[in-house]
Amino acid sequence: MRGNGISRALVLSLLGAALAMSACKKGKDSATPAVEKREPPPPSGTMSLQGMYSYMADAGSFVDCATGERWPVAQEGDNAKLERAYGQAKIAPGSALLVTVEGGLDARPRVDRRGRETTLIIQRFVRTWPRETCGSMQKAALENTTWALLELNGKTITVEVNDKAPYLELNSKKASAYGFGGCNRFFGSYETAGQSLTLGALGATRMACPEGMEQEQELFTTLGTVTRYEIHGSKLMLFADKKLVARFEARAPVQ
Repeated sequence: MRGNGISRALVLSLLGAALAMSACKKGKDSATPAVEKREPPPPSGTMSLQGMYSYMADAGSFVDCATGERWPVAQEGDNAKLERAYGQAKIAPGSALLVTVEGGLDARPRVDRRGRETTLIIQRFVRTWPRETCGSMQKAALENTTWALLELNGKTITVEVNDKAPYLELNSKKASAYGFGGCNRFFGSYETAGQSLTLGALGATRMACPEGMEQEQELFTTLGTVTRYEIHGSKLMLFADKKLVARFEARAPVQ
């Protein structure tokens, strides 16, 4: 009987210790804050992208102007701003809208089936380009291409006569820049390395025109501020540091 009493006491003692340890562990667990569910980390390698964005059935997709590839757009980052801008655009539901964004690609789970797919994560929405398209999906070359002016310091360029359209060409063989400002022909030098681009002092003919002189002078001044460029499909974008100052589109050479 005495032995049984000792055994029972030992068991109860061990059980009490176990319960105390369990309670202590439970207390620690309850004191530990719950880990919040976070969005997946953004992909490395942010890129400036221009493409045709469309939104349908609560899902966005992006067709890259440079490659023609189509990617679904993740519901994170700056995507909400992109969706709002798309909703405010005066286009038919489901239609494609040319947009510029900064973002990266990452493998994310598919929505409709198992597996993963390359997905675009919008890190910064830049702007939309209503009534424009990618043009040719084939990426144009910076040099030896005729670039017709589309926009200058945020203002859309409109011309009624085709031969009066301002344009820019960079001749790699002569390392010379030349073009037409809307009234006068201009010429000068340029240097490029990687994505950097600078134009030297421009010379020009001295014709006087009843219209377009102010815009032409603004173009000449703006070209002198350019520090880098980006090409998206058939579109050339010129920047003064981080500011977009001019946009061009690859066109057939002016005769």
